[in-house]
Amino acid sequence: MFNFDQAIADWRRQMADGGTKSSSVLDELESHLREETQKQIHSGLTEQEAFEIAVQRMGKVSALKDEFRKIGGASSVAEKVMIGVCVVLVSSVALLGVFTAVVCYANWGERVMAAAAMLCTILVACCWRYAVPFLPVFANARKRWAIGLGCIASGIAACSFYCNVILPRFEVSPDHQLPAIGVWAVFLIAIFTCAGVGLLMSERERANWGMKSSRLRTSR
Repeated sequence: MFNFDQAIADWRRQMADGGTKSSSVLDELESHLREETQKQIHSGLTEQEAFEIAVQRMGKVSALKDEFRKIGGASSVAEKVMIGVCVVLVSSVALLGVFTAVVCYANWGERVMAAAAMLCTILVACCWRYAVPFLPVFANARKRWAIGLGCIASGIAACSFYCNVILPRFEVSPDHQLPAIGVWAVFLIAIFTCAGVGLLMSERERANWGMKSSRLRTSR
């Protein structure tokens, strides 16, 4: 009698023997294989027939191995470019923050306040990818884009509220210099933007970038 779970385990073993060792890649492929099998079952085939057709449609082990090697190589190059850009941007923000804290503020209290805001912003920019797995995955692309862009827009709205409602309550110097607490407006934009970018990513995109899939799944 055909055992679907055992067939899946055997298929994973064949993929691993063929060179596909990454558990995240195998999990992603298994997810597509299960979905394709269910589609074939709904069309009237038996579970065994559906599984065999799904495997054929997924392609041979060697072909999948070559394809993922290409994807992995492209992702590696793109990731290096993105890391380089992030290093340059973070370094620029750090230098600008140090310059602002030293030159623009007269006392150490304001300097520490401004430096803390810059440091938190840099930490968000450097570590946001580790928070992405805790964000829900939206299977529907339109819903994903709507929620992701809405989160980014919320950051702009929160920054505007902070600058127009909260900041005026603090004392401003005679020369109308921005109070040190105003630098935290940048932190608000950074944290909402990073969360929004994470929500824009599909499960496959997270896997390609080495971010483990979230356990939180939403309906389509």
